[in-house]
Amino acid sequence: MLRRWTYPWATRLVVPHPDVLEYFASSVRRKGRIIPNPVTAPSVGRVAPSSRSGNTVVAMGRLSAEKGFDVLLQAFSDVAPECPEWSLVIWGEGHLRDELERLRHELGLGGRAFLPGRTREPFGKMRQADLFVLSSRWDAFPNVLCEAMASGLPVVSTDCPVGPRRIVRDGVDGILAPPGDRKALAAAMRRLMHDAPRRRRLAARAPDVVERFSPEKIMGTWDAVLREAMRVRGTM
Repeated sequence: MLRRWTYPWATRLVVPHPDVLEYFASSVRRKGRIIPNPVTAPSVGRVAPSSRSGNTVVAMGRLSAEKGFDVLLQAFSDVAPECPEWSLVIWGEGHLRDELERLRHELGLGGRAFLPGRTREPFGKMRQADLFVLSSRWDAFPNVLCEAMASGLPVVSTDCPVGPRRIVRDGVDGILAPPGDRKALAAAMRRLMHDAPRRRRLAARAPDVVERFSPEKIMGTWDAVLREAMRVRGTM
């Protein structure tokens, strides 16, 4: 109700992805401008794929339905028997913790999949991993995916509404899989878990995300949109 009342008064509406505008009435869409979130390089620096600790899949986010961690656990359970040296770590906290822990037990992943809670050092945890997976059912512009790529991690991401396809260049710096599809996610993970040279190739291109969404570019776009809004309002 508040959106219906207030958004028509906006001079410009900024969203991170073109598909987000489809959620609004045409009168609001005409005012829409696209500005993705900025991405910065991790201050801790990158770790070469050849020197990582080895065989860890990492994921991060709220333990809530939209993040799809139930699908991730199921997909990992499909791959785990043929990749016994690999483990899964899901960082984050949320109301689905008990449910996810029960699922982990039902899938027989004790000692292979871990939910250690929140971390204040996301880049540090990523630097210790070998593969990042975003399993979201929907996600407007997943900053954590950008952060993983900026850390030099190969990534597997669901091609969920609406942001990942704008971030991941499929086959260039990551792999996209259909959202909510356990088998497809497992297949994408399997390809990379079995193929270290491919992981290294994707990891080498992943940090390009910092250049594509650099703060300088993003803030320049914000500057232009704010100036445009000021001209429309007659304040310049």
